[in-house]
Amino acid sequence: MRIVSAYVRNSYLATFAVTLLVLTFVMCIMVLFRIADAIAAGGSLVLIGKIFLAGLPSAFGFAIPVSIITAALLTFGKLSANGEITAMKSSGIRMLQIMGAPILYALLMSSICLYLNSEIIPSSYHARRVALRQLGVESPLQLIEEGRPIRDFPGMTFYIGSKRGNNISDIFIYQTQKGSPPRTIRAKTGTVTANEEKSGLLIDLYDVRIDPFYEDRPGPGTASHFPFVIDLSKLTAEKTKEGTKKKSDMTMLELMTTRDSIRQAYPGLDEDALACQDMSLRMEFQKRIVLAFSCLAFVLLGAPLATKTHRQETTIGIGISLGLVVLFYVFIIAADTLTKYPWTQPHLIVWIPAVLATVLGFILIKRCD
Repeated sequence: MRIVSAYVRNSYLATFAVTLLVLTFVMCIMVLFRIADAIAAGGSLVLIGKIFLAGLPSAFGFAIPVSIITAALLTFGKLSANGEITAMKSSGIRMLQIMGAPILYALLMSSICLYLNSEIIPSSYHARRVALRQLGVESPLQLIEEGRPIRDFPGMTFYIGSKRGNNISDIFIYQTQKGSPPRTIRAKTGTVTANEEKSGLLIDLYDVRIDPFYEDRPGPGTASHFPFVIDLSKLTAEKTKEGTKKKSDMTMLELMTTRDSIRQAYPGLDEDALACQDMSLRMEFQKRIVLAFSCLAFVLLGAPLATKTHRQETTIGIGISLGLVVLFYVFIIAADTLTKYPWTQPHLIVWIPAVLATVLGFILIKRCD
């Protein structure tokens, strides 16, 4: 039994390590290109390095569960296709015993992911926003990348078609504010500089169309010149208007503490708004636990699933693993959306894929025996 355990363990760990390395590299490669562009444009190497390093914990938080299930599918798919699983079971070894080492490592990875989600990733989000603010003051245009929606600025989505130095063109801004209708701003050209107080970006827009033009009444309007200021201090997310940190920046202990004193943390909100905010915090707490627990659920499902399918092709294994991960995130996104309707209990909905994966995994393990 020791020989079998060592053989399965070594095969699984080798596949897991390679998969984790490849996934992390793929997730970082585009960031590396952006870093090269930022350095070439004169951005601070120290700040750019901080932004890159601050993004690594969240990359690991995503890559570890994906690597766990991919390694399970590839390892056990290969063992099954080669007839090794059948040989082990013929020797009286049960499926759960064969899976012993991967299950232990999945428990270890679940613990690591729980710590990442609880402490490291929230702190990294805050550190990234602080570095972004500093980078924006030193080199404002580095905060704006052409050809993709930018959601780093609270309360708005920012898009530009192209940029040349400090000049930008084909600008679209979608702005949301509490108590006011959403506002869209379109401009043909513009320039970006740091404002005099060094606390924000001053964007001078030209040939502008704004809808609504006035915040207190509907109706579009146009302007030949429209100055627009983005407050970079909001990127640090130290405190929102309600007087507390953003939920993504809170540790799990801070989430619980905020929920216990939610009226003090969010003064001025009515009962319905407080209920929605409470559910949002509860959802964030449960989501982090589910993402960590997914490591164990993925092994319990992936190993017997690969054994039953008898497929060892790498592309099929990766495809199945990505499909299962996407299913997990679909439920998470749906549950996040439902936080506006607390009666739907979205903090429980987020557990559905994890529970289903675990139950189905045990059913398949029993059938494998």
